[in-house]
Amino acid sequence: MSLEDLIPLGYEVARPPEGMPGQATAWGNGTQFFVNDDDDEEAIVQQAINHQKLWAKMEQAQTFFQDNYANWGTMTAQQKDAANRQAQRALANLIRHVRNDLSSEGV
Repeated sequence: MSLEDLIPLGYEVARPPEGMPGQATAWGNGTQFFVNDDDDEEAIVQQAINHQKLWAKMEQAQTFFQDNYANWGTMTAQQKDAANRQAQRALANLIRHVRNDLSSEGV
């Protein structure tokens, strides 16, 4: 995989001109990834993919936290149980995001 594989995921990719020193970069979803000549580009691409998926889960979490909070008074016990499970998953992903743990795309 190359940095250019990140473009469909919303990243902007820049490489130094051929033969010129410098870092290749991918920027998107609030984070920038740098690739030096001696770095494993494929590993950095995988981290960026995991970051994008985790970022999307954080956006989803914001929506269901808002909805669950607004509707809590009218929810059934079963709906509240499901909301609590969503909250646990969202908190696990938030902690992973804050810790900058990009070893996976989250839960």
